[in-house]
This record gives sequence, structure tokens and C-alpha cells, in this order.
Amino acid sequence: MIFRSKHAATLVSLRLDPDTVTLEEGFTRDMRGIGHLGTGDLEVRLASAADPEKAVPLIRWAWEGA
Repeated sequence: MIFRSKHAATLVSLRLDPDTVTLEEGFTRDMRGIGHLGTGDLEVRLASAADPEKAVPLIRWAWEGA
């Protein structure tokens, strides 16, 4: 998890295949082939109060697959 105060967001890297998730502009991002911090291929951006709730199913799915 990375907190980006400049972007007012928290970035979470999840070990999920981005092809199995419907990517949503500004919320989820395919990180394959991009140099980045973290170990996952899916980045989830938490920038609003509603985003953590929306991210819970993805986080749970990544956790259960670990």
C-alpha cells in the first residue's frame, strides 16, 4: 500500500490477474509490464470515501487467492 499525498490517493497493489477484472478508469489499473512498487499486477486507487468499500471484494479475492 502506498500513500500518495501529491495525488491525494492511496494505491494498493493486488495479486490479481487484470484480465479477470473489469478495469475502471481512475480506480483500477493493469500494472503488467510497468515498473512499479509492489508485487501485484492490479493497482487499486483509493481516492474517495466510496473507494474503500468498492475495493473490498477485490482485496478479499486477492487475499483468498494468496
